[in-house]
Amino acid sequence: MALKETWKTLAPERKRKFVLAGTIALVLLLGAGGYQMRSKPVPHPRTEEKSTSLIQSPGMLQKSLYQQSQRELAKRDRQMEELRGQLATLMEKDQDREKEGQENSPGPPSTERPVTTVDTLKYPPPPPPGTVYPAMPSQSAAPPPPEEIVAVGDIGMISAPVSEIVADKKKADGQRIYLPPSFMAATLLSGLDAPTSESAKGSPVPALLRIKDLAVLPNSVKADLKGCFVIAEGLGNLADERAHMRLVSLSCLTREGQSVIDQKIKGFLVDQDGKIGLKGRVVSRMGSAIARSMIAGFFGGLGEYVAAQNTITSTSPLGTTQTINTGDALQYGAGSGLASAFKDTQKFYLDLAKQALPVIEVGATKDVTLVIEEGIMLELRDPDKEKN
Repeated sequence: MALKETWKTLAPERKRKFVLAGTIALVLLLGAGGYQMRSKPVPHPRTEEKSTSLIQSPGMLQKSLYQQSQRELAKRDRQMEELRGQLATLMEKDQDREKEGQENSPGPPSTERPVTTVDTLKYPPPPPPGTVYPAMPSQSAAPPPPEEIVAVGDIGMISAPVSEIVADKKKADGQRIYLPPSFMAATLLSGLDAPTSESAKGSPVPALLRIKDLAVLPNSVKADLKGCFVIAEGLGNLADERAHMRLVSLSCLTREGQSVIDQKIKGFLVDQDGKIGLKGRVVSRMGSAIARSMIAGFFGGLGEYVAAQNTITSTSPLGTTQTINTGDALQYGAGSGLASAFKDTQKFYLDLAKQALPVIEVGATKDVTLVIEEGIMLELRDPDKEKN
């Protein structure tokens, strides 16, 4: 009863102010409740992805290995035939040089032969003619040493192609394998959130894949790259809601750990539906920030209204002036403070919404198809030899 009597005794202006204050308090409570309801995360239903399996043909691997070994043997046979032909031509040139040396040999040793001829002219008269002829072979035995020296020089010339042969063998021992354009089944080991903004084109998101089946080459030939790792990177596209990935590198290691493959490759990824790019879910986290910015703007407007109701505006020829009643100073300060605070809050949430741009979310353990669009020469590297 005391409240009713007090309310009746209040002036109409006071009643209006109390009603306005109660309305503002009620709006604040409703806004806080709505904010808490929006801040709760909404669970997203999980979608199960069907796994596909590729049919393997057990005989194709043996066929490809047998054909590769046959090609290597044929290549080595051709190299041996070429080397034999080179050696034969060099031997023929050597024989021709020896013949020319024997025909032209009287010129160079002319400084020593006059001495031998003088000796032979002195020896024939005393002994019988039969003893002179055995002495001639002993004198003619002197020229062979220079001929042997010339032959050694020819052998030195032959040593040049031998070094080339050794270099070719070293190159052949490097085991360079050509990988033509092909495709293979792979598993996405690391998920990714591919950004869709224009500013993210300079820094694509990386991902790790593992090859889980034999590589399918042209003409139904298969290569064993099972277990190799592939690094890819890509960006999201809102037009088709896919993450478009580009291949970066291929890394393999033999079971014995003796050879390593680590090279750059060019290619892309294909999803299970046969389209380029990985199908994902568009995730946009800027909705809550925009909603909070709207709420802050609403309360900022209420604060401006309260501040305006507690000011008196007077217009004169000199201009417009605003005055504040001494009794309404507290209400004016509360309204102005709310207006400025909520304006700053609105600006903060707008900046946060600009940063939270949509992304394409792709989960891990996704089965994809890896396509190599440009052939590459894979070189097996030996870590032990490179250390030495």
